[in-house]
Parts: sequence; C-alpha cells; structure tokens
Amino acid sequence: MGRSRPPTMQDVARAAGVSRSTVSRVFQNGGEKVSPDAQIRIHEAARAMGYVHNLVASGLAARSNRQLGLLIRDATNPAYGHLHAEMHRAVLAAERTLVSVTAHRHDYGGTEIEGLHRLMGLRVAGVFVGTGVTAAEDLAETVTGIPMMIVGRPNSHPRIESVSYDEKAHGRDMAEQIAAAGHRRVVVLEAPVLYSRVFDLRMRSLVDRCTELGVSAVPVDLLPVEQGVGRALDVAREERAGCIVCPVDYVALELLRAAAQRGLRVPEDVSTVGFDGLGDGLDLIGLATMQLPVRQVVRDAVVRMEELLEGADLPVRHSLHTGTFLPGRSLGPPPAGHNC
Repeated sequence: MGRSRPPTMQDVARAAGVSRSTVSRVFQNGGEKVSPDAQIRIHEAARAMGYVHNLVASGLAARSNRQLGLLIRDATNPAYGHLHAEMHRAVLAAERTLVSVTAHRHDYGGTEIEGLHRLMGLRVAGVFVGTGVTAAEDLAETVTGIPMMIVGRPNSHPRIESVSYDEKAHGRDMAEQIAAAGHRRVVVLEAPVLYSRVFDLRMRSLVDRCTELGVSAVPVDLLPVEQGVGRALDVAREERAGCIVCPVDYVALELLRAAAQRGLRVPEDVSTVGFDGLGDGLDLIGLATMQLPVRQVVRDAVVRMEELLEGADLPVRHSLHTGTFLPGRSLGPPPAGHNC
C-alpha cells in the first residue's frame, strides 16, 4: 500500500533504529556527536524512503522558487572556481539567486551526496551539479522531483541533463598537439576513476588518439601527486620519453617544480602539458594547456534550466562544448636521442 503522506523525521529514525533527536543532529548539525555508522544508516534510510529535510521555514520555502542550487567541487581548483563565479553571474542575470554547497576535493562522494540533501532541504527549484566524482546513477537516486543538471562533466545518463566540456575531444586534441611537436613516446599520469571521472576520460581519450598517431604512452600512477610527478620524471628518463602529460594544470605546476628541483629544463630536457587553462599567470609560466569553455557551458546550462523550469515535457539533452588549445613553451620538440 502506498504512503499517504511524505516521510517524516520520525519515520527515518524508526527505519534507522535511532532516536528522532539523532536524526535531527545529522540533518541540522552536520552529524555532530553522531557515530559514522549511525550517520550512514540514517542517510540510507532517508534515501530509501525519499525523505528530504526542510531546513527553512515555510515562508522562505514558498519564496524559494527563484532559488537554484549548485553543488561544486573544491573551489581552490581554478576550473571549479571559474565555474562557480560564472554560474553566479549567469543566474543573477536570469533574475534568480544561487545557493551553493562545496565538497572537499579529496572526498570521494560522501559529502557530495550530503550537499545535495542540503540543497534539496532548502527547496531549490533546480540543481546544478558541478563535480567530477559522484556517479550519475547515485545522483539520479538522490535528486528527484526537481530538474537536475550536470555541468562541466560529460554525461550520458538517460534521466539526467548535462551541459559539459567535451573532454574526449580535449584528450584527442592534446594528443595531436604532442604528435605535431614530434613526440613519439610520452608518459601519461593517470588517476583512478573514483578520484576524478574527468581525469580518467581525458587520459583515456588521449592515449587512444596517441595509439592511432603512432605515439606510445607509458602510464604512471598520479597519486599522491607529490610522488606521482617524481615517478613521472623517473620513468620519462628511463623510457626516453620526451613529454609528460598531466591531467590538470595544478599537477603540471607540481611537475614543473619537481623538474626545477632536479635541475631539469622544460622543454629542453622534458616537455609537459596540462588541462583546464584557467589559472592566473599560466601565460607567464608558458604552460601548454587545453582551456575549458566555462562561460559558454554555464550560459547554455542556465538557459536550459529555465526551459526545464517552465514545465515543458522536454527530452533529456546532453550538450558538449569544446575548448581551445593554448600553446606554451612547456611543449617543445623531443630532446635529442629520444623517441628511439
């Protein structure tokens, strides 16, 4: 028999085997003084029954139809910082307000789901998800009843809209730039898909295109980053590979630091490239990178969200925008004796 009323906090408490006050501490005080095991049981019970905690008074909730939510990854990463700023600007231009929740960059999905629950508790009209970690299947189970859109990450889930960067194209384009510079052997820094689905997609696309172009790619574990860049430099020397491919610019900067500490010149001794192209001063450093089309993606996303909020029965759409390669002195020809 179907439920005749929305689930309550007491229902969640009963299903999780805890008190109502414990459930309240989880949803209102961030789980203070609640064991991790109890928090997991509470969140699982809430998700199973479709419970969404209302964090605001009914008067504010009635006005929240002008509010949109944004779940964003750690804004210290320039890609997410730019996305955050552009989203605020575009939503304001649409005469709406944006409520954002930030997840830590080293979290693997737990706080992202909690952040979505917080946004839904604020009764936002729609949600943008700007993160490269939580799987689309988990997002689809978490957000129901309001429009949700993945922004900045390629997605093919049949129930979730997305406006994203074309990371497959970015990986292919970078491989072509590396081959055009004369490289036939490269080192590729790779991370688990759980760490970043975007990194994984970029690198797989790049390696596939390298293979087509006759460029051999030697994989090296990225994590932890400080050790990964050192391993990459060691392998590049051992394999006589003239270029190290980094999945993101902040890793390329760590590699430049590690190379300088070893007395290696870039690109005379080894070349390197990155992805994102959004950090201040990259032009002064001369890093060759692929710049993300953040503004275009955000504008498209906000326009599409307005269409979805109008209530039209629209088919799910997945849009992709391709960025631009920014040449830099960090990508040069292979050193003499390499590619042999």
